[in-house]
Amino acid sequence: MSCWFFLPPEEIHSKENIVLKADNLMHLKALRLAKGDLIVLADGKGRAFYARLDFLASDRAEASILYELEKNVEPPLEVTLALGVSKGEKMDLVIRHSVELGVKKIVPVLTGRTVVRVTAEKVKGKNRRWQNIALSAASQCRRSFIPEVLAPLSFTEALEIMARNDLVIVPWEEEKEQGLRHLAEITKRPQEVCIFTGPEGGISFEEMEKLKELPEVYPVTLGPRILRAETAPLAVLAIVMYLWGDLAGVNRP
Repeated sequence: MSCWFFLPPEEIHSKENIVLKADNLMHLKALRLAKGDLIVLADGKGRAFYARLDFLASDRAEASILYELEKNVEPPLEVTLALGVSKGEKMDLVIRHSVELGVKKIVPVLTGRTVVRVTAEKVKGKNRRWQNIALSAASQCRRSFIPEVLAPLSFTEALEIMARNDLVIVPWEEEKEQGLRHLAEITKRPQEVCIFTGPEGGISFEEMEKLKELPEVYPVTLGPRILRAETAPLAVLAIVMYLWGDLAGVNRP
């Protein structure tokens, strides 16, 4: 299987010969690739191309585009994950694995129960780190699209993004009846879904009341057990991708 690399669209489109940058050079050397080997160059916006390494030196590498990949590895469903900011490496884990599952956009949200204190300087560093994790995960699972990770938003700002979706799914421990199976039965197939999960302390009643003011918001139960802040979003995302995405193996009608 050919190795996967991301380049900016302007460096791939309308060019037959591609010069690979320093970060890709390190990867090429680590993989012990050589002149003549085939690689895949993706633009991070949904297109990917087979290419051949024509030149490889310590400070420069060049490749020539052969043809565009026809296979679409992106899911038919666009999912935005609005994620209550959690402590430690939990955010890293959720971002990495949600990209593998096919998320389109990740929105870190500062809620009333967020315990992490994020300064302006920390925001820049965290956002850069999270976007790099998304890039690495997209490359590892051979996606042609790099999901965008926004800088942390306030709960009010995040509501505006949630409202743009066909469906907003909110796992909530106070919801005792409606689950994802029932939701799939009563709603038509969506094209854009937002999943909102809280931080370690969960979602407050006040925040849920604000959420319920949005159209097509559905609180759901995830069963009798309380899931961790890093487990709940991945569980819901996997189920949503099975119901309306491509985790079932084929595009469901």
